[in-house]
Amino acid sequence: MGVAPYGAQRELLLLSDTDGAGLPRHNPMPRAWTLWHVRGEVDVPRLAAALRAVAAGNDVWQARFAPGPELVCGAGQTFPVTTVDCADVPADRRLAAAGAALGDAVYAPIDLRRDPLAGACLVRLAPDEHALALVVDHGFADHATHTRFVRRAAAAYEHPERTPPPAPSFFAHVAEVAADPRRPASREFWAEAMSREVPAVAFPGGRWKPWRDTTATAAWPLRLDGDTAGAIRRGRERTGATGSGLLLAALSFLLGLWAEADVPVLYARGGRWTRDSLEVPGALHEAVVSVPPDTVPSASLADWVRGLAAANAAAPPLLGRWLTDFGGIEALRERRRLVLNVVAAERTYPLGVATIGPAGRPLRDAVRPPAGRRGFPAHNALHLAVTWSAERPELTVHHDPEVLPAAEPVGAALVRFFALLAERPDIEPGRAADLLRATWLRAADAPTGATPA
Repeated sequence: MGVAPYGAQRELLLLSDTDGAGLPRHNPMPRAWTLWHVRGEVDVPRLAAALRAVAAGNDVWQARFAPGPELVCGAGQTFPVTTVDCADVPADRRLAAAGAALGDAVYAPIDLRRDPLAGACLVRLAPDEHALALVVDHGFADHATHTRFVRRAAAAYEHPERTPPPAPSFFAHVAEVAADPRRPASREFWAEAMSREVPAVAFPGGRWKPWRDTTATAAWPLRLDGDTAGAIRRGRERTGATGSGLLLAALSFLLGLWAEADVPVLYARGGRWTRDSLEVPGALHEAVVSVPPDTVPSASLADWVRGLAAANAAAPPLLGRWLTDFGGIEALRERRRLVLNVVAAERTYPLGVATIGPAGRPLRDAVRPPAGRRGFPAHNALHLAVTWSAERPELTVHHDPEVLPAAEPVGAALVRFFALLAERPDIEPGRAADLLRATWLRAADAPTGATPA
């Protein structure tokens, strides 16, 4: 069975170098990887077998491009699990050595015509401690794919006598979507919505640049405190918005402080938009570009949030492959300048007497590209990455310092937005905008590293 390239796979074809048949040799986009921490003694061969058993059930990881081009399933692809022992490296150099080994695995180039699309690298840090990098070509996985893979691999480790059930078929899902009678109307809706220009956002002290020159090289993490988490809950209760919808509204409102028109935000909720498609592994096949509500004046900030949430909830599915249909790669890149990415928390699972859970920041920060090989910074002016953890979001603001000089004002304004919505939901939107601009500018003048007030 063959299907037309989908989502990130289609972008891959547009940007990659190709062979004589017009098929990609190498993916110019980043490989999707997640880093996990295994604590406690673990049976390494048993863990490797569990990883391979679950990988065998992801049909899209067996895929290959065929002339046309189309994506076809080619059974029998391997899932390599490499192991590196850093336990004997002196303690003061062990983290750097582990990071280098993981960097070799994460940033290794692959030939898409021959090499496995997915694999893992397990680094031994101590007899009872390992780091695991799961690495998949980005055309064939997103964050949702990774977290569910690790959950299922942990279950396979716990029950090695059982054959893991295959994941829902990516190819079957594509066929189902193609037959959906709502498809023509959805395409017509998004053809019009995606034809709108992305307005320049004049962040204070920054300059709007062509997307080719825009690269989010800086990152600023922020863990919201209990008061802000409570304000988010009250904001959800007052507006009926989901947590992700409230974040989308907040980012849209803040961007509007510095733009002359509504700003569309490319929004990925864990790589998926509808809940019934969450379990399908593979490339991004549904997305959202936020749609501003009709230009009807809102009486209050809460009304404004409700209007935005309703407009986006009513929008039909945007298929991933359409992202390059409306204006080609140029239009997609323009819309990728401003991104909200909300993912579920990476949880901790049992592995016999051990556990596997998300790696901490020191281990993640140690992973570096090998000498002579660059990493893959996203072409974003502002990318707000959000992880939900026990109803308390953790944020990372990725940004281009020439477009957005500092990320602290974004954090301060987000915190103030949630507080206003919770405490003063009836405030007039124009007045809220004035207060948020003042909060932003105060934070911009504060010393770097100051905590949002």
